[in-house]
Amino acid sequence: VRTYVVVVRTYVRTYVRTYVRTYVVRTYVRTYRTVPYVRTYVRTYVRTYVTYVRRTLRYVTLRYVTLRYVTYVRTYVRTYVRTYVRTYVRTYVRTYVRTYVRTYVRYVRTYVRTYVRTYVTYVRTYVRTYVRTYVRTYVRTYVRTYVRTYVRTYVRTYVRTYVRYGTVRYGTVRTYVRRLLLLLLLLLLLLLLLLLLLRTYYVRTTTTTIYIYNK
Repeated sequence: VRTYVVVVRTYVRTYVRTYVRTYVVRTYVRTYRTVPYVRTYVRTYVRTYVTYVRRTLRYVTLRYVTLRYVTYVRTYVRTYVRTYVRTYVRTYVRTYVRTYVRTYVRYVRTYVRTYVRTYVTYVRTYVRTYVRTYVRTYVRTYVRTYVRTYVRTYVRTYVRTYVRYGTVRYGTVRTYVRRLLLLLLLLLLLLLLLLLLLRTYYVRTTTTTIYIYNK
């Protein structure tokens, strides 16, 4: 194993922005004119009374009827006066608060490279994380209050891995020396075989000559 290389790079950026705006207080006053309301009632009340008269004398009763009519007339006059005064007061207070928080995380790269004698392994691993965070707060204050909050989060992750294999030939002094030693061993073995063959042949020839001489 020759080299190991590890590189880690992280890029983080954070933005925080706050935007506040307040409008001047506005007061709206409206007054209507005085409107008098006059109403007059006239009522006439008529009532008539009828009376009966009875007179008695001594020993004689005289009955006669006299009618008396009495009429009463009454008149009522009533006057109503109403006055309306209307006043409208409106106050506007507007406050805008906006907060931006943005966080960027980019580029997390890890390189691992391993070199062996005959095989090369090349590995690349990409891990990319992309984070966006939006926080928006929108506040309006009148007599009414509106609050809107937007939270958006985007997370993207990329993981890529590349693996490549290849063969690499290295020529070093050690390999050459080993090859020479192997060749020398082979030559020695061949010589030994030749010597054995020659010895066997020599022994056979000597035995045959001795056998002939004895005869």
